Amino acid sequence: MLIIFGFALLVLTIGMVALFAMFGELSSRVAEAPRQARSTEIIPLENVNLGHIPETWPAGLRGDRDGRSVLLVLSTACAACKDIAEQLRDNPGYARWNGMAIVISTAYHASGEDFVDRHGLDHFPYYIDAGGSWLTGEFGLQFSPCALVFNGGQLLAAYLFDDVGALQARLRQLEAQGAQEQQHREAV
Repeated sequence: MLIIFGFALLVLTIGMVALFAMFGELSSRVAEAPRQARSTEIIPLENVNLGHIPETWPAGLRGDRDGRSVLLVLSTACAACKDIAEQLRDNPGYARWNGMAIVISTAYHASGEDFVDRHGLDHFPYYIDAGGSWLTGEFGLQFSPCALVFNGGQLLAAYLFDDVGALQARLRQLEAQGAQEQQHREAV
């Protein structure tokens, strides 16, 4: 009986080794599932307080700028926001984006700090809006991820987006159009 049990154990061991070897071979042949392409569409938000100048600006966000500025609004509960945070972390050029800051909308301040730490966003100017009270109170904003575009502290536009590069390109395009329109008005 002991010989039969030993033989069965040997067969099972050989079978398990062969099974794991097959799994290893299969995983080396099957490519990793392709990541779904992120949308480059930039969608204007209309249900926000466009033209509004906030009465208060949180510490760390300079709302008194004379020029243009952009606030990227991310939420700790949003998968697209996590992807955007990774885009910001992985592309060193975004750290040189002049006038850009991040607002993290979250239920609890601690989860916002964890989001910043986990995604390496601490080298950007940021503010954690616990409960979303500043964003909702000042702008009526309840969407993320989105970008709020300001000029001299006044909210000019708001956009939903998934791709940081596409957002930057769109904002550069709009700024160039605005400059051309300004030159045209001055020439007339």
